[in-house]
Amino acid sequence: MKNYSKYLKKKGNVIFLFHGVIDRNPFKIRNYTKKHLLKKEFIKVLNDLKKKGNCMSLDQVYDNIKNKKNFKDYSYSITFDDGFYNNYKIAAPILKKKKLHATFYVTTSFIQKNETSWIDKVEHMIEKVKTKKIINIFNQKFVINNNKNKISFLNSIRYLAKKDKTDFNKLVSNIKKQLGFNYKLNDLNNILDKKMNWNQVRKLNQCKYLTIGGHTVNHSILSFLNDRDAKKEIYNSIKAIKKNAKIKIKHYSYPEGLKHTFGKREIKLLKNKGIMMCPSAEFGFNNKNSNLFNLKRIFVNS
Repeated sequence: MKNYSKYLKKKGNVIFLFHGVIDRNPFKIRNYTKKHLLKKEFIKVLNDLKKKGNCMSLDQVYDNIKNKKNFKDYSYSITFDDGFYNNYKIAAPILKKKKLHATFYVTTSFIQKNETSWIDKVEHMIEKVKTKKIINIFNQKFVINNNKNKISFLNSIRYLAKKDKTDFNKLVSNIKKQLGFNYKLNDLNNILDKKMNWNQVRKLNQCKYLTIGGHTVNHSILSFLNDRDAKKEIYNSIKAIKKNAKIKIKHYSYPEGLKHTFGKREIKLLKNKGIMMCPSAEFGFNNKNSNLFNLKRIFVNS
């Protein structure tokens, strides 16, 4: 495991991006990116950060930047994207015990329907491939006949799909058809795919150390959408959290979060609904002069 405390800065703040925490990984291909940390790895990361740094809530980060106040030396914040059940079951009790602040950005269709992201659907299918398969996609031919090829394919798809305005539903359907995959891709209940329900979201937010934020309805890349659909993704997610979890959110994060996935339009829509800050997923550090709607984060995955 890396010692993530090496990223901490004097008079600066580092926002760490997590997705999930699991007791064990029962798969061979799934979670090869370590999006979901093993519990023992998660505890090691937190112990290292707590020993050497100063944990801040995002409300405190907002206050510092809004008022142009220097951060305490070696400050950091903890965030989770998407809304996985293991956040509630495994990560949250550890955070509460250690009295560490964290913000959980939830995708509302994931919570409402136990929906699965496009890449997790693709990973799920590739995990189950038992015989040689050939997939033609993005004008490229991929031969899948061993674990190395499976991971190579997944890495390529992750990159190629985010370059342009990909229709992720069509992409998943295309891959499903070419693989001849005849099993369900929704409402998966394994430790990597199961999401929280609304009651669990509400309970997380009731802890003084934990906060809920928004992450769109369908985890869509906002910049790929027209004005109407981008507005629906943001506004309807905020409305759903208020209606179903009784939470009026102030925090949000952009799906995927790379610089080409959001812009002035998205920031204006968020501000219109009372959102006060929104981190990206661009690697970097924050200080008192940072843009509240383009905060940097560091992905924790090893």
